[in-house]
Amino acid sequence: MSSSRRQFTAEEKYEMVKEVLSKAKSVSEICREHNIHPNQYYRWQRNFLEGALEGFRGRTESKKLKRLEAEKANKEAELNRLNGVVAEVVKENIVLKKKYSD
Repeated sequence: MSSSRRQFTAEEKYEMVKEVLSKAKSVSEICREHNIHPNQYYRWQRNFLEGALEGFRGRTESKKLKRLEAEKANKEAELNRLNGVVAEVVKENIVLKKKYSD
């Protein structure tokens, strides 16, 4: 007989972690109450805290990312312009070599 695996919703996990972080209950109380292993709880807590960190990063990181992408686009445009100039100079050089080698 295989027992089906329990699935906790994101809201349930959130509430469990929030109860421990607010010191309403201990980790062992939550684990006993919901019949989960402490390692499972700590995985949820790590995800919770990493998600919170990402929430704080959201605005400043996205602004930095947009600025870096704009700088990259500007540098690529300048590189393309310079490549065009080099190609034009090389073409002129070839024409002049042909003209004066004959």
